[in-house]
Amino acid sequence: MMSEQRNIQRLHPVSIVVNLIKTIKSMIIPLVIILVGRGFEYSLNPTNENYYSTLIFIGVGLLIIISVISLAIIRWRKFVYWFEDGELRVEYGLVITKKRYIPFERIQSLNYKESIFHRPLKLVSVTVETASDQKDAEAELTAVSRQQAEEIEYQMEIAKQQTIENNKEPLTENQIEKTVIYKVSNKELILLASTSSSMGILFSAIAAIATQFNEIIPYEEIYGEMQNLIKFGVLFIVLIVLAVVLVSWFVAIAISYFANYGFQVIEEDNKLFISKGLLEKKRLTVPMNRIQGITIIENPIRQIFGYCRVVLISAGGSGESNEDKTVLLPFVKKSTAIKVLAQLFPQYNLQQNYIKAPRKSLLRYLLKPQYYFAIPIVLCSIYFYPIGLFSCVVIPPVLLLTYWQYKTAAFSINGYQLTMIYRLFSKHTFITEKKRIQSITQKQSFFAERKDIASAVVHVMSGNSGEQAYAKHFDLHEIEEIMAWYKPNH
Repeated sequence: MMSEQRNIQRLHPVSIVVNLIKTIKSMIIPLVIILVGRGFEYSLNPTNENYYSTLIFIGVGLLIIISVISLAIIRWRKFVYWFEDGELRVEYGLVITKKRYIPFERIQSLNYKESIFHRPLKLVSVTVETASDQKDAEAELTAVSRQQAEEIEYQMEIAKQQTIENNKEPLTENQIEKTVIYKVSNKELILLASTSSSMGILFSAIAAIATQFNEIIPYEEIYGEMQNLIKFGVLFIVLIVLAVVLVSWFVAIAISYFANYGFQVIEEDNKLFISKGLLEKKRLTVPMNRIQGITIIENPIRQIFGYCRVVLISAGGSGESNEDKTVLLPFVKKSTAIKVLAQLFPQYNLQQNYIKAPRKSLLRYLLKPQYYFAIPIVLCSIYFYPIGLFSCVVIPPVLLLTYWQYKTAAFSINGYQLTMIYRLFSKHTFITEKKRIQSITQKQSFFAERKDIASAVVHVMSGNSGEQAYAKHFDLHEIEEIMAWYKPNH
């Protein structure tokens, strides 16, 4: 009952704006489709035939805007939270009132985010995560003051201290040791942005948007003008292309730079605190006991220069809805990464002797992917002859990539530790412990069985979908060794 609730608190009114922006973002694509579908045939001229349809469109739009604003205000008014009986209690709902009680000792992490709306008012958004494997957070406080956020942390620490036996005096702040594990430098930040995949994503986004404006953008006229430009020389076209690439590259660098600015990892009280961001600051909390393993990722460009990225495989998610993994080290020399990981995870042996894929599996590496290209290449070559024969140019790059995958494939078993190295395009070094593995699946096709070749797939808990690692096309007895190692009491 309400009379029993103590110190009921509300979110800051700026949460109305934050929720409005989230709603508007989800409505942008439908709105663009409606506008483009009508070809922007709108008019406020009473003599125009589109006058009444324009008024209807504006009226419906205003009604939707008023409804969205009203719902945001009601949602803010009905969202309350308070502390009671060692729990964080949340009450919310528009039509149906819902209550959620979260014991403080069950809370695994509090993740903070500061957008451009939060920072001027010294507010933060707090995401509460527990040990459950559900995709969404247990609770999200979209706008609270720093003092309110610290109060949640304080209540959480008190509850956890009470569960520790023979601990009569709680730890003070001075007794908790803080260690800065990693801090990105400006040089690393620029190199990180320069070698990221943001530019490719940017090109894809531009192309996807451009295809939606066929009725507005006169592509045929542009194509005709381009033909005229070609007459001025190929050099001019090359310069235009280079200019577009350079602009896209600088935009991608800026996006990555702002997102990872001030990236820092701090270890405190058996937790990792990862903070980053310039325009939008974020702080993720990762309990060490929730980490199921680590993956060292080296894309081809970074591998050449000895750099890598390290991500954590953590049960319960990363606290970011648009990211599947928690990045521990975004861009660092591999030798430095090994030292940092040795400090954080002394139980892992990062220097091992690996079992490589046998020579007899090379043919499987080379030929298996070609099956997916064979039919399209044959069809293109027949129906679009002779131009279709150019489709065969994809075969050499695929052969080189699969050979590279063969040379990369390896695994190692050391005590209770399993390490797997494999490559899709980037090189992955996957490290975990036996007790963290959910399952191992052995696979063997009919043709592989004839050559005593098999594969293994390792599954560990991570977020909502889990994480997998592979040991493809190894000797059967080597895969059987992995399976025997994983058996209980082995």
